[in-house]
Amino acid sequence: MKAKTIQTHLNACSKEELVQILLDLVKRNPAVEHFLIAKFYPSEPIAEFDDYKAEVRAEFFPKRGFGNGSPSIAFRMLQRVEAEAISPKQVIDFIYYCVETGVEFTAAYGDIDEEYYTCFEDLFERAAKLAASENLINEYESRALRIVKSTSEMGWGFYDELEDIFGRYFRAADEI
Repeated sequence: MKAKTIQTHLNACSKEELVQILLDLVKRNPAVEHFLIAKFYPSEPIAEFDDYKAEVRAEFFPKRGFGNGSPSIAFRMLQRVEAEAISPKQVIDFIYYCVETGVEFTAAYGDIDEEYYTCFEDLFERAAKLAASENLINEYESRALRIVKSTSEMGWGFYDELEDIFGRYFRAADEI
């Protein structure tokens, strides 16, 4: 159904029907809730997606037992964040959170495999590209540098690749 057709149907609705439609959407889709909160309460703090961060955290560090450490959860949650975010900073922060969690998992459990590191390299570069495109490099440079430095003892060329990505997007690459 095209937007014009939907608009025609919405125009025919009463105010009460429109309110009910929006409430139904909010119940079914957190992205709509975030959007409406941002629309009607712009001074409210921006959502930090703590629920999605908790899902990522639980994959790597569950309350009981050992984590699975599958990067796919980070990508799934990132899709949700990208759909719901009202600011590129939210997306960048979430991506860096995922990378930091993956690095912490490696530090806790030891060397993983190349595919694991490639996933986090891709995420790291995605955040750097977004920061660069939004002129937020200065804001994220120290966090990105901390991530790079924290991988200096990790295998599969992980440190080298993050250092290379950092050098391409951030000015202080010579500080490493």
